[in-house]
Amino acid sequence: MIKFGVAGIPLTSKDRTYTDSIEDTANLGLNSLEVQLLRVNVSENPAIEYAGMYPRDIEDSIIVDVLRPDDSGNYKSIGTDSEIEEDDIIQELFWNMAQNYDDLNEGKQIARELDVDISMHAPYYMDLLNGGEMAEKSYNHLKWSLIIGKAMGAKRIITHTGFYCKRKNTSAKKAMEIYSELAKEFPHEKGYPYIGVETSGKTDIFGTQKDLFTLAENIPDVEPILNFSHIHSLNNGSLIETKDFENVISAFTKYAKGDLYTEFAGVDYENGNETKITAIKHGDLKFETLAEVLVNMEKDITIISMSPLLEHDAQYMELIYWRAMAKKYQKKLAKKA
Repeated sequence: MIKFGVAGIPLTSKDRTYTDSIEDTANLGLNSLEVQLLRVNVSENPAIEYAGMYPRDIEDSIIVDVLRPDDSGNYKSIGTDSEIEEDDIIQELFWNMAQNYDDLNEGKQIARELDVDISMHAPYYMDLLNGGEMAEKSYNHLKWSLIIGKAMGAKRIITHTGFYCKRKNTSAKKAMEIYSELAKEFPHEKGYPYIGVETSGKTDIFGTQKDLFTLAENIPDVEPILNFSHIHSLNNGSLIETKDFENVISAFTKYAKGDLYTEFAGVDYENGNETKITAIKHGDLKFETLAEVLVNMEKDITIISMSPLLEHDAQYMELIYWRAMAKKYQKKLAKKA
């Protein structure tokens, strides 16, 4: 099965909530939605007014962690499954798409009813590898994405890793440590989404095929995410002929968690670096060529439009795919005749 979807709320959506975006995606004839964790605010507050309640009972925010003092008075995370006590500190996430866990669960149920697959993209600017305040902030956002993703029924969380350290072998080791820690704390076997690490479109950002495959080979919960536009940019226009697409799809399929999850858009690039994401009709990365490969695939695949035209280009890709499929069967019928 080939599924087409969008990265973010459809542009034509009037309401900008999680549940509405699922319904709008389905009404567009699409069946995959990559929710984006954007415009969120997290604050730490005394938990006294919520004492005796569970984090999922809070109506006006999404509790992403509860901190409890130990015998020495040091506050440590206890997660979100325990009853809140007076001395706790809560981390509250405020998000324009959902107000509380009930909203997330309602969206999960609607997505199942409408056959819309849900994934989530962590904030786009991430810098996990270089330490300091930005690395801590990036780690927390990824952690919160996994917690929210579980509640909303997301199969995978997609994330960038950020800039390489000064030495690339140091970067690989550091990335392994970070993703191993996350997978241990938020394992898929306990219902958390897979950690989808996305390919990079720039030479100074972690995310070559080798980078991602090494992670996946050592951490079972990590899934390499195939972004065709990034691969094309990083390799100075490497996806031109059908065999180019076949090779990269074959390489990523080995690590796919069920369906092969991919992202597509037009792209401008220079010297191995993406300069601009464009509509799919622009540039030399052609979906028509990819469609010739897709019609012969036996593996399930999801294709997410990250084009500025978002749902328009998602629908256009689906149209191109069905045209390619019709052409394939016309050739078969002609051969039979």
